[in-house]
Amino acid sequence: MTRRIMSFFIEKSTKFHCYDTAKSLFKNIDIDNVIDTLKKDGISSGIILPEDVVQDILDFAFSTRCYGNGQPSLGFYVHEKEQVQAKHKNPLLTAVYFNAALNCPAISRIERDPYLLEIAKKYLGKNPIHLGNRLWWSFVTEATESDRSQAAQMFHYDLDDYRFLKFFFYLTDVDLANGPHVCVRGTHERKKFLHWLLLKRYPDKEIISSYGSESIVTLCGNAGFGFAEDTLCFHKGYPPTIKDRLILQIQFAINDYGLQNDKIDNSLLKQII
Repeated sequence: MTRRIMSFFIEKSTKFHCYDTAKSLFKNIDIDNVIDTLKKDGISSGIILPEDVVQDILDFAFSTRCYGNGQPSLGFYVHEKEQVQAKHKNPLLTAVYFNAALNCPAISRIERDPYLLEIAKKYLGKNPIHLGNRLWWSFVTEATESDRSQAAQMFHYDLDDYRFLKFFFYLTDVDLANGPHVCVRGTHERKKFLHWLLLKRYPDKEIISSYGSESIVTLCGNAGFGFAEDTLCFHKGYPPTIKDRLILQIQFAINDYGLQNDKIDNSLLKQII
């Protein structure tokens, strides 16, 4: 209800920017269909990154330090993962890249892409503000339920603003064994009252019992496969069991509270190896 009220006032007071989609990286996107599907389901797939852009990001990822479990003191190259895990007492579930768009022109281009901006504008009802990016690995590893919860590998939803939208792109091939993203269709609009009250991690059994297995959407695809999602929906990443997964997130919203970007002073970044 709050979203609908705010959208009414936003649309009455906003002068919309026109984006030149002819300059987009993406081709043959039916924006109206994407928006309709997002409004209904909270998720819309089929936004595909060109192969050369995928390769540029992979080249960046393999030649740049990532940071274990998001900790600036745990910097390493991804090929050093096993050495780092042997030295680090806690399971290494993820590794993120800081300052990604500043150091990778391909990511900078994606965050400014006119098709993504146009989708975000139409969905948010206002000219979008780019909040930030997140490029991260999910690693094959043994971990406790508590560790999985910290790594967003249990069902949860986000509250980044009263309207926000995220785009996700797989940079590695993802099947059921390689950490697919999972979304509970329609829960951006419809949740049980208790779930609105308690912002926490939930086990699969409770979510399936509450919303039905038919609402669970598991997204698999080759490197470059992308989707837009209102992550007010319940969602999670399945832990990979065969191969590590690399994924990119680009986020837009109405307001920027300075909490969602990946920017950090380089002096704070430390390598462990």
